[in-house]
Amino acid sequence: MKRIGLFLLLFSLLPVVPVLAQTADPTPTPAPDNASDPIPRVHTVAEGENLTYIASLYDITIEDLLALNGLANADNLFVGQTLIVPGGEGEAVATVYTLGGGDTLAQIAAVFNTTPTAILQTNRMISPSQPPAAGQTITVVSRTGSALPQAVTGTPYVVAPGDTLITVAAEHNISPGALAAANALPYPAYLFTGQRLRIPSDAPYQYLSGEWQQVVVRPFPIIPGNTVSIYVENVLDGRPSGQFGEQSLQFYPEGDGYAALVGIDAFAEPGLFTLRLEGSGSRPWRPFTQQVLVNSGDYSVQQIPIADDPELRQQEDEMLAPIYLTSTETRQWDGLFTTPVTTTIVTARYGDARSYAGGPVEIYHSGVDFAGTIGTPILAPANGTVLFNELLGLRGNTVILDHGQGVLSAYFHLSETFVNVGDTVTAGQTIAAGGSTGLSTGPHLHWDLRIHGVPVNGMQWLETTFP
Repeated sequence: MKRIGLFLLLFSLLPVVPVLAQTADPTPTPAPDNASDPIPRVHTVAEGENLTYIASLYDITIEDLLALNGLANADNLFVGQTLIVPGGEGEAVATVYTLGGGDTLAQIAAVFNTTPTAILQTNRMISPSQPPAAGQTITVVSRTGSALPQAVTGTPYVVAPGDTLITVAAEHNISPGALAAANALPYPAYLFTGQRLRIPSDAPYQYLSGEWQQVVVRPFPIIPGNTVSIYVENVLDGRPSGQFGEQSLQFYPEGDGYAALVGIDAFAEPGLFTLRLEGSGSRPWRPFTQQVLVNSGDYSVQQIPIADDPELRQQEDEMLAPIYLTSTETRQWDGLFTTPVTTTIVTARYGDARSYAGGPVEIYHSGVDFAGTIGTPILAPANGTVLFNELLGLRGNTVILDHGQGVLSAYFHLSETFVNVGDTVTAGQTIAAGGSTGLSTGPHLHWDLRIHGVPVNGMQWLETTFP
């Protein structure tokens, strides 16, 4: 008995040492498994409804609705909004979901209150290591009470050497138990160096790897000829870099992060493109990789009744190539582009392959042709700087505008121009007059839009705001 008592005394005198972070792969902590939780009853706000009416439907108080849904007042409703209703239980709802950039199985499971395993089983996927690509559509059995995903909030934190659940919780002013619960961890729990934790907060959260905070790819669906915007945030200092397919990404500051634009060639083969993101500052960023689906376009063949001049075309292409690669730091455009002519009749769309005088199909139409007459006012679609103004043999009188950050627009076959190289122009300003100079079958405007040298469909920019 004395020996046992002496051992217990010595053990009690030993210092209490917290469990320190051990080294592990920098994978994100899985989303909480809520599959066994009751499905909430929800109400989708319809036109003309207010909180008073909704509360009366379910015989509850407005105060309960406000508190349960985190609303500050009764004026925050909008049509299509889903509200959790106290009491009762909802039903699982089968829905379809198109993956966005940055979506992982853990992310999809979290926003639909289900599990990665359930998503894999519903879609007959074999391995979570090969999730569907961004742009692909999957079936999800939603446990949010509706077909709509729910918001997931939080701030990422990557465990450093020496971190414990207690020290991380104390640093962020929450209890260790709440931190463990937010990350589907047992309590108490070991932490690992490089492990990603979700710290409860009001910020939008994505279940990504490492220090990546946000990855947004848009707009979907993506087809050859489209412009793609890629927005990222990372908790580390520095600047991102990366690749989309074969193209290098050039990122510029945007909001709290960085955005890059990439153009997809109309002749690009549809399929899966690899998005790879990295970066560096005081230390390198861990890479992020995702497959992105590029769908087929609906392009056809245009028959041009005049003969092409391949040699002259090659000379002009080579001369203009370095100009099209101009990339200035300052973004001059703001919001949607506007049409470069007041008469918006399209006579030849972007992307269609071309056969000249019945010859072989070797090129596609790199821009959009608008109908017009000699003298039709040609307008700047956005703010920019005149980069080029010359008479070319194939393109005729040509003006090229630099809108910043690798975005250029070009205007061919002009009868005359009203600007000089170096001039700053504003959206809607008349920069030239329509014509039929160069290789042309009649008066019209050929409008090109280039993203880091790649010709894209400018019509997309009239409907979608970039970046």
